[in-house]
Amino acid sequence: QHAVNSRVLPPFIERVKKASDGSLVFKLVPGGQLFDAKSALTSTGDGLADVTNALSAYTPNQVPSFNILFEMFSFVANPQAGGGAALQTVLIDCEECRKDFKKLGVTFLASYPTSNSGIFCSKMVKSLGDLKGIKLRVSGAGGRLAAAMGATPVRTSTADLVTSVQRGNIDCILGPLAWMRSYNLYESIKSVINYPLGSYPNAILAAFNTDSWHGLTSAQRKTFVRQLPSLVAHITDEYLGDHDRTLAKVKKLGIPVSTGSNAFGELLIKHRANEVATIAKNARKFRVKNPEKTIAQFRKNVEHWNQMLAKTDGSKKAFAELLWQEVYSKIDPDKI
Repeated sequence: QHAVNSRVLPPFIERVKKASDGSLVFKLVPGGQLFDAKSALTSTGDGLADVTNALSAYTPNQVPSFNILFEMFSFVANPQAGGGAALQTVLIDCEECRKDFKKLGVTFLASYPTSNSGIFCSKMVKSLGDLKGIKLRVSGAGGRLAAAMGATPVRTSTADLVTSVQRGNIDCILGPLAWMRSYNLYESIKSVINYPLGSYPNAILAAFNTDSWHGLTSAQRKTFVRQLPSLVAHITDEYLGDHDRTLAKVKKLGIPVSTGSNAFGELLIKHRANEVATIAKNARKFRVKNPEKTIAQFRKNVEHWNQMLAKTDGSKKAFAELLWQEVYSKIDPDKI
């Protein structure tokens, strides 16, 4: 029921089919039916799928340069800016990021940002102090933020969120509030902290098997790439919309929603001060030679996107137009 599978990819597949005069036809196989999240990229590289979505946080050793951006989530306040900056960084500025995928036999084409992360719990949690000792489900850099809050970080796949909450394996989830809707968690949640703790800027949306990509005609590749700005803008819009729809639903259900306090803001400021050095150090463990360069480029691009988006109405259409203008119109589908 995730928005990517239920509301975004089906119309995208139809648009691609129509734009290619019926020559590009995809079959959506969701829910881990072909392979699990950890093997998504390698399995696609081996030819079990032509194209996949994935999360680099599950296998940071496979795409270490690319995963640097996923680790930067606490620096992203505007999801659209983070998403645009990530695509610009990977597809234009960071050759090492693209090589990460090529080594696995896949070609990176698109990613998307999540809405801002909050905390939602199976027990009553209202303040930073209430998180002490709490088992908090995290992704990527969220583990360090959880530890800074005094919580115990727990890593489990999104597919196991419901059972993990029900069995008491986790008390709370640090992630997009939209997940409550995506994974139908309403019955298990007793409290929500709606404080913007950051946005993951580059969940992998389209990583193509390289042989399959090269097997397309030049016209087919161009047609596919031309549809990607609207795809990225659509899932971003769905995430942002689901954030608001989730908040409306939990309030209707009578689930307490806290907006957090200055304590969270102060903690984030202190946390970010050490994050750049930590992210760079962790990337070097995976043999990334100059992680500081990628970090600096991404932060520069985030600021650039913040400035551009400030001149728009923030709509899905405006975001798609910027994605085409700033990223996809500047790449050659035959050489990507």
